[in-house]
This record gives sequence, C-alpha cells and structure tokens, in this order.
Amino acid sequence: MERIPCELSIKIDYTNLSVGEVLLTSQLFTEIEGSLFISLENKVIFSESGILLLELAKQLNDWLKDPQYDFEYYSMDYEDGPILFFKRDGIECWKIGSVWMEEIYSSIDIFEIINASKKFIDKLCRQLHSEEIKFEHLLLK
Repeated sequence: MERIPCELSIKIDYTNLSVGEVLLTSQLFTEIEGSLFISLENKVIFSESGILLLELAKQLNDWLKDPQYDFEYYSMDYEDGPILFFKRDGIECWKIGSVWMEEIYSSIDIFEIINASKKFIDKLCRQLHSEEIKFEHLLLK
C-alpha cells in the first residue's frame, strides 16, 4: 500500500493524571500533571512524566485558534527549549519534535495534528470535569 504524503497518524495522550492541592485557581497550571505520550503510526515517539497537562492544554487551545503558525510549548517548569513543537515543513506537511526527542519527525498532516490536539484537550477536560475541578475560565484567557 502506497502512503500519501502528509498522512502520518499522530496521537497525543496522557496517563497518571495527578491533581495536587489547589488553593487558588491560578495554581491549577502547576498542580495538574501527568505522563504525556505522543505516538506516530502507533509507535511512541515521546514519553515523559511530570508534564503540566493543563498548561499544555491551554497552549494548544490558544494555538488551535490560528494553527497556521508554528506551535512551541515551553513550560514554566522547563524553559531551556520547547518540550514540544509543531513546525511547518514545506507547503502541506508539518514536523514534530522536542528538545528531549532524539529525532524530529516530518511529513505529518496539519489536520492530524489539529485532531490529535483536540482529542487530548477533550479527554483532559472530561477527566477534570469528572473530578469536579473548575478550570474552563483558564482555557479561555
């Protein structure tokens, strides 16, 4: 089977959601963390624990408002390089990488990245709702 350019399937997911003691809603970004996994064609290409998941969701949500531009996720916990980035790689394709990844992966369709980002945000929002954590106003800022 021949692959069409820019048709690599990507998945952004997490496990081990941890919610610390939250006294103020502004603390939510530093208190909601877990293990982040990114897979490409069902192969894990990124796996890190201790990622601030709500902070990532906020930055992805902001980027999704205008995804024609590159996305770079820098965390308040780690500012030495982008923990995750999506960058244009030609006219139609994008690449994904991280300061912690040994390889940059290219030929990824932007719609796959957008879809994976939305699914990640939706899953996190559903889980936070089920734990009765109020966070929506933080995503809208």
